[in-house]
Amino acid sequence: MKKIITICLIAVAVYACKQEVISAATSAPSNFTYSVSSTTITQGTAGTSVAPTINTGGGKVAYTLSGAGISGISLNTNTGIISWSNILLPGTYTISVSASNSVGSVTATYTLIVNSNGIVTVPTGFSYSPASATIVVNTAGSSATPTITNGGGTITYSLTGTIPTGVSISSTTGIISWTNAVAAGTYTLNVKATNSAGNTTTTYTLTVNATATVTAPSGLAYNPASSSVTQGTAGNSATPTINNGLGTITYSLTGTIPTGVSINNTTGVISWTTAVAIGTYTLNVTATNSAGNTTATYALTVAAPAATVSFSADILPVISSNCSGCHSYATTYAGITGHTSGCNSIQNKINTTYCSGSRMPLGATPLSTSFITLFNNWITQGQLNN
Repeated sequence: MKKIITICLIAVAVYACKQEVISAATSAPSNFTYSVSSTTITQGTAGTSVAPTINTGGGKVAYTLSGAGISGISLNTNTGIISWSNILLPGTYTISVSASNSVGSVTATYTLIVNSNGIVTVPTGFSYSPASATIVVNTAGSSATPTITNGGGTITYSLTGTIPTGVSISSTTGIISWTNAVAAGTYTLNVKATNSAGNTTTTYTLTVNATATVTAPSGLAYNPASSSVTQGTAGNSATPTINNGLGTITYSLTGTIPTGVSINNTTGVISWTTAVAIGTYTLNVTATNSAGNTTATYALTVAAPAATVSFSADILPVISSNCSGCHSYATTYAGITGHTSGCNSIQNKINTTYCSGSRMPLGATPLSTSFITLFNNWITQGQLNN
């Protein structure tokens, strides 16, 4: 009897041990936020966001910008810190960031408000994506919202030239609308965007078919048209925009397709697994309907993971020598790891003064950008005591 009881206890212990291992499995990241989720600056000012907080789910997390790419705004793929240069023109920028591990991803947004320095320039970069639509008579609809750099002024949109009956434009948003009264035909709509300094123009093509005749698709585009990830990180592209020509679209990848990369033939979303090797890949995408096809490219860059940061060699000496005069916690592993979150965390104090007080080290030369990156990498890697 004693032997039977002992065997049962061992079996229970093994079972419990197995359950503990299972509970430690990697899960999708969650609770992804920027503790200060917006910044207001004056035109001509460069800067950075705070480092985000996140539950990594037990996996290595890589950050990418999602949605429309914005010139002058970049992202540290290891830390999630957003940076902006002094070239940004006045406006409100909603920045969407995706954090991914091998299981899944989560997104957060950050708002950057750039106030005018009083100088208004002519608007630039005016476009619609897609820049065309094909419909059947008696069908109402509207275009996408255009993108534009407003030059620091208020934009007014208008249609010029011959305007078909049933077509109009919102003077504030630039969205073109059409009613079911538009006659069959192909219309090149001339659109003007104006501020106090001048104007810029673009065109939009509206094709109205008398019957549901399928035409070849056009205007295939990904926005953004690229992703940069760390090796071992799964992810996917944004859904592309396209004028489907009234036909059913099938998407495919052509040419050399890297191992681990695939495409959803219905939505056009490109996906990649953790198996993709280090390298830069130009992915060729074809969108086909019964009348023809159109193509676009997507760039995927897979970088090597950041080297493991040594706490004893890389972090402790710098923090101790620069910050221990005012902060006693800056001399030990326990002290430093206890101050890596919240408004007064070390990474925020050495990087920015978004909360209050002065940037560490007080009254001295700020720590280098390379060390700040190193410190954030150490946190991302799990604050190892190595």
